Amino acid sequence: MPFLLGCGRNEQQLPKRENSVETKAAEVLDGDTFRTNNGKKVRIAGIDTPEAGEKFHDEAKAYLSSLIFEKEISIKPIPAGKDRYGRTLAEVFVDTTNVGIAMIKRGYAYLYLFGDDSYLKGKYLPFLIEAMKQKVGIWGLQPPKPETYYIRVKGSYRFHRPYCPSLKGANPKNLKRIKTRLECFEEGLSPCRNCRP
Repeated sequence: MPFLLGCGRNEQQLPKRENSVETKAAEVLDGDTFRTNNGKKVRIAGIDTPEAGEKFHDEAKAYLSSLIFEKEISIKPIPAGKDRYGRTLAEVFVDTTNVGIAMIKRGYAYLYLFGDDSYLKGKYLPFLIEAMKQKVGIWGLQPPKPETYYIRVKGSYRFHRPYCPSLKGANPKNLKRIKTRLECFEEGLSPCRNCRP
């Protein structure tokens, strides 16, 4: 049985994969992580939401809870399978709603990609750009102090301040300058957790 993405005018049919799992969300841990009724921790692939203590953390968690808590959901693990914390990385659907897209549309998430889930960029990015334009959720906050430019390392999905310690030892040939923070997000990048650009 196919699933439809809850995408408004961009609705498309998504064929059910063989590795889909039908389950129930028993506990919501934050805006992008939950536990299933069999105790498995699931991290929604391709997005990141505010951490505890950050603005919109509580709203993101509450919204995810309203979407999935104690509801039948479908999880479709991505090729990587699990993250370094042992959480299953998956696309998540409830009825016809792609939960990752729903979180992005509300302004509670930005893209958080790795090599194995980069195919999600095409699905998620249009909704991220629209949320940014509408200044909903996190996009309505005052941004951090701007830099004159930002840095991306070739093959990575993060952007950095020019002096970020994470860039130490990087081959200069692999460094790309990006003019603005906005352009970084429009390229599907997410901010480095060390320098917090």
